[in-house]
Parts: sequence; structure tokens; C-alpha cells
Amino acid sequence: MYPISVIISLGSNIGNFKINFQNAIESISKFGQIKSVGQIYVSKPYGLKEQNNFYNTAIEILTTCQPMELMSKLQSIEKKLIKNKKIPNGPRKIDLDIIFFGSKIVKNSQIEIPHPRAMDRDFVLKPICDFKPFYRHPLFKLTLKEALESLGSRYIIKSLDSSDLRKKFF
Repeated sequence: MYPISVIISLGSNIGNFKINFQNAIESISKFGQIKSVGQIYVSKPYGLKEQNNFYNTAIEILTTCQPMELMSKLQSIEKKLIKNKKIPNGPRKIDLDIIFFGSKIVKNSQIEIPHPRAMDRDFVLKPICDFKPFYRHPLFKLTLKEALESLGSRYIIKSLDSSDLRKKFF
């Protein structure tokens, strides 16, 4: 089986986001080769407004995992790092979402890929555009750069230097 390129978004607003991201990426690297890491962006909360701002980034990995297997592994990492799923769109130490799985389209009762709300969230698209701006969405056929330009800035407040996080994995 050949490795496939997968884009995963990471979010955190509880605890030290850099440590949360580092721990999550280190765990992911056990079953996926880290190819790219986007910048870190500070964004206003999505959904529940009465919480801390979020820190968001995205990574690209190469993996031989299948979608459901990968989702299960990511959920195990969230559980290990104590995600906190009590409140939908609420505070989280770590949130890991599969955004794209190559150009596959997967939809069943447990998973939907591409992520159904990715194109509405600048905090998801912007870190991916840092390393894959011309990736074409398999359903909408827009490049991510085009989608981000049409969306504009809704949630992102500012970007942070993430070179130390990148150096850790390259």
C-alpha cells in the first residue's frame, strides 16, 4: 500500500498550545511521516463565544492508514492528551480533525472527508495555505487559496512564529 497525503488541523485553547501541538504531532509521527507544518494562528472561538481564543495550525502527513483507522488513532491521541469533549465547540486542550485525505471523498455515519465545514473556517484554511495553497478541494474544485480569498478573515486575529515547532520535526 502506498502512503497517501493527509491534511490534519490542530486546535487548542487550554494549557500551553505549543506543548499540546508538539505532543500531538509527535504522536502522529508514529504512524505518519510529517511533511509540512503550517504557521500558528490565534483565532476567535468558533461556536461557543465565551471561552479563550484558539491557537490553530495544520500539518500534512504521509500515511498508509485508511480513513477510519486514522480517525481512530487521532481520537486516541485526543483522549490521551485530554481533549475535553463535554461542550460542542467548547474549550479544548487539543482538537485534531482530518481535513483532506488525498482526494478521497468519504461519507458515512462516523466520518466525513473532506471536512464538511473546512471551507467556512479561515482558521482551518489559512494554515493549510501556508504549505498547500493550490490544493484543489475534491468537491468544490476551488484551490484553497481561492477559497480563503473569497472567505476573507472571519476568525483569525494574528499569526505567530511557529519556526520552533517546525524545527522540531524537520
